[in-house]
Amino acid sequence: MIARFLALSVLFGAALSAVQALGGEREPAPGSNVESVVGFTRRLSPELAASILDADAAAHRVGAAGVQPDPTVTVQAWDVDRKGVGQVWVGAEQTFRLWGKTDLEKGIASADADMARHRSHAIELDLIARVKVAYAQYNAAHRAVELSKSLQQRVDQLAEILRLRYGASSVNQQELIKAELEAANAAADVARREGEEKSAAARLNALIGRKAQAPLAAPKGFPTLKARMTLVGVQELAKSRNPQLAATHAQVRSATGTKELTDLNYYPDITAGANVVQRRNGDTSGMFLFGFKVPLQYEAKDAEQRAASASLGAAQARNDALSIRLDGEVAEAWFRLEAIRKALKIFEQRQLPPARLSVETAQKGFDAGTTDLPTLLESERRLRAVELELLALRAEEQSKYADLERLAGGSL
Repeated sequence: MIARFLALSVLFGAALSAVQALGGEREPAPGSNVESVVGFTRRLSPELAASILDADAAAHRVGAAGVQPDPTVTVQAWDVDRKGVGQVWVGAEQTFRLWGKTDLEKGIASADADMARHRSHAIELDLIARVKVAYAQYNAAHRAVELSKSLQQRVDQLAEILRLRYGASSVNQQELIKAELEAANAAADVARREGEEKSAAARLNALIGRKAQAPLAAPKGFPTLKARMTLVGVQELAKSRNPQLAATHAQVRSATGTKELTDLNYYPDITAGANVVQRRNGDTSGMFLFGFKVPLQYEAKDAEQRAASASLGAAQARNDALSIRLDGEVAEAWFRLEAIRKALKIFEQRQLPPARLSVETAQKGFDAGTTDLPTLLESERRLRAVELELLALRAEEQSKYADLERLAGGSL
């Protein structure tokens, strides 16, 4: 029922968005924060809708498993000649599956439904992680455009100052040419970064389930991430919440049930029935039957049993392998995140302040006529390089944190 509700919610969200696009009251475009893009993704993503419907289909199969076969009703005419029908037999037969076979079938279907549900959750977590990474890249690209435009504006101002100085014959023409070239480079950098922002927006829209050129709101900054975590704590969360690991657990349960069911195939099903016999002279009598299938095809049953044993062993091996790999992947993502955070601190505390001070000092010297243009431009470029590197590190931090959440099975 929950899976059906989620699927209907996804389809309703897509229909609502289509109606609004045709001329209804439009809701704000996503993009201002990560919550908005994640919310749109859960509503619009066809990939997520397909996984939810697959899980819903598996859940419905539970109701069709573990039931007895339908009874058979028969009508037979005997001793048919010129005088008519000598006897009419009306009866019913029912095959009964004993020895706990129906319970095992229901247990297998239930395990398969759990496996489909956990796989759907894994697809959702993987999609949300990719959306968060794409949003971080879109956020960084948007901020990089702002930084490039700021540098362009600053260089344009310097060029204008030099034009005035050149007109007053206080500077030579070479400095003005250098300023003009730097302004052209700054304009080209803005154009390139605007293209990167559009590319990041298209990638994000595709993951959400929207058209590539659908409008996105301007991002308001990177979301705050949890700082206090322990590696052991995240690994424990992954063992208890990771949906892929839970899916392999369900697969082991399904394979175990299948193995037990093949063991019971040596025990035959039985068929019971009764007939009411009405003769031509009006007499009525009864007749009962009882039968069972003789399990003579032992080779086939032995093969089924060996196949089920192999499948069970494979499922257990996959579960063990995933548990080991998951533990290692969590540790790998954790150490990468820690390294990025250390690099961020170094840039924020030891590179950004000196770079800003260098620009301020060079600017004062340039205004006083004691610092030349190349020195000022170099300090400006150095500051922008540090700021862009900080942007790249913050985007990478968001990416590794999203990967850690995916492995841990949800928010940390």
